[in-house]
Amino acid sequence: MASIKELKETLAYSCNILANEGHWDNILGHVSVRIPGQDRILMKPHSFGFEEIRPQHIIVVDLNGKKVEGKYERHSEVFIHTEIYKARRDVNCVVHSHPPYATAFGALRQPLRPINAGLPLFDRTTALIRTPELGREVAESLGKCRGMLMKNHGSTVVGESIEVATLYAVFLEKAARIQLLATASGEPSWTSDEEAKVKYEQIYTPHRLSSMWDYFVRRAKKFRESM
Repeated sequence: MASIKELKETLAYSCNILANEGHWDNILGHVSVRIPGQDRILMKPHSFGFEEIRPQHIIVVDLNGKKVEGKYERHSEVFIHTEIYKARRDVNCVVHSHPPYATAFGALRQPLRPINAGLPLFDRTTALIRTPELGREVAESLGKCRGMLMKNHGSTVVGESIEVATLYAVFLEKAARIQLLATASGEPSWTSDEEAKVKYEQIYTPHRLSSMWDYFVRRAKKFRESM
């Protein structure tokens, strides 16, 4: 089981990776991780961009949305995180960000190819999720899925670990970007759903996901050194 110190370091790298991979949106966007054995989470604070986050910035929040530890301000949309954790015991990390292609794609009401199963659209509101009630609606729309598009409000992606949730957030943005580019130039020839499932099983193995995470961390370290 990872220590609090280790979780903070990994969460900080998640933020840096998201910044490098096009999820930057000023000081907006947030990532959290469940603290094992507690009804608390570690979370990126308000007022900092993804690229700026280091372990010392991370705050602690309880599942009612109250900040209980840390120097910095809590994000007002904390309820996206807390209500998903309450509804999904299998989820240990939540990523909410505003990458441009996923945000644009969420406004189109089109299926994301090649496989749209398991990618719901939250369109109850496009406003900020600042209440537990709206947070519960987000969690209900997510259901048992790995992620969702939010109409005019980016994406929310979950996973059993920081590493997995971060990578899936990156993959979702890439898929939205490719589809928007392809459809802008004509009618694409899509991979069949059956073949896409085979490719997914070939490519996104646990070993390869681990290797991808290590690669993104190496890039984030170089970025840190350049700041």
